[in-house]
Amino acid sequence: MRRISTFIYQIGQGFVGVFRNGVMSFASLLVLVSCMLIVGTFYMVIDNIDKNLKSTDDINIIYVYLPEGLTDEQTLDINEQIKKIGEEIGNIVDWQSYSKEQNFERYKNRAGVSAKFLDIYNEHNNPLPSSIEIRFTSFSSADFNMDDVFKLKNRLESIEYISNEDIKENLALYEKVTGLNKTLTLVAAWMMAILLVVSLFVIMNTIKLGLHARRNEITFMRYCGATKSFIRTPFIIEGIIIGIFSAGVALGLQYYIYEFIISDAMAGGTGSIIESIDSVTALSLAPFSDYLQLLAAAFLGLGFFAGVISSTISLKKHLKV
Repeated sequence: MRRISTFIYQIGQGFVGVFRNGVMSFASLLVLVSCMLIVGTFYMVIDNIDKNLKSTDDINIIYVYLPEGLTDEQTLDINEQIKKIGEEIGNIVDWQSYSKEQNFERYKNRAGVSAKFLDIYNEHNNPLPSSIEIRFTSFSSADFNMDDVFKLKNRLESIEYISNEDIKENLALYEKVTGLNKTLTLVAAWMMAILLVVSLFVIMNTIKLGLHARRNEITFMRYCGATKSFIRTPFIIEGIIIGIFSAGVALGLQYYIYEFIISDAMAGGTGSIIESIDSVTALSLAPFSDYLQLLAAAFLGLGFFAGVISSTISLKKHLKV
C-alpha cells in the first residue's frame, strides 16, 4: 500500500514538473509533435503511392504491337516465341492477342462519350494495329523481380518481325514512383533523426530546469535518506508525460492533415504531387483507420523513448548530490 501511495506521489510530482517549467515543456511538445507528424505524413504518402501503383490495372502489362502485313503463320510464330520466353524466364502470367477490330472497339469503349470523333473510321481505314498484351508478375507479388522484367522486355525485342518501337510498357512509371518513394523515405528519415535529437535536447533542458529549481530540496531529501530512484522517478515520469501527451496531440493533428490536406493534394487537382507522372493523375487514399493503430503505437513508442532517454541522460549528470 505504501509503494502505491509513493508511486502516486511521484506521478503527481511528474505533472507538477511539467507545469512548473511550462514554457520548456511546451517547446518540447512542439518539437516532438513535429517529429511525429513528419514521420507519419511521409509514411502514409509513400504507402498510398505504392498501393495505387501496384493496383493499377495496366502497370504490369507489356504491349506488343504487330506490324501490318503479318501472315497468320507469322503471328502464330510470335505467340509461340512469347510462350517459350515465358517458360524460360517464368514471370509471364498470361497474354492475350487482339485484332485491329477488337482494339478499335476497346478504344471506343474507353473513350466513352468522347468517341464521336471516331465515327470517321471504319473497318477499312482502322488506324489501330493488332496487338498482344503480356501480363507479367504483379509488382506486389513476392515473386516479383525487376531484373526479370527487363530481361523479358529484351527478349521480346529480339523476336523476329518485332522492333523496339513496337513494344510499349510502363516500367518507366514504376521506376519514377519507386524513385519518389525512396527520396521521400530518405528525407523523412533525416528529418526525423534531426528533430528527434532536437526533441531530446529540449526535453533534457526541461528536466535540467526542474533539477536546478529543486536543487536545495533534492539535497535535503538525500540527507534525509531518500534514495536516488525516489528522486529520479518524478523527473522520468515528467519526460514520459511530455512524450505521451505529444503522441496524443500528433495523432489528432495527423488525422486532420491526412483527411483535409493530403487527400486534396493527392486527389489529382492542380499542383498534385504526382501530376507530372505519366497518366496517373489521381490517387485513391486508404482510410485513416487503416493507419490508426500503427501510428498510435509508433507515436507512443517515439514519445516514450524520447521522454525516458532524455530524462535518464539529464539525471545521470545532475543527480550527483
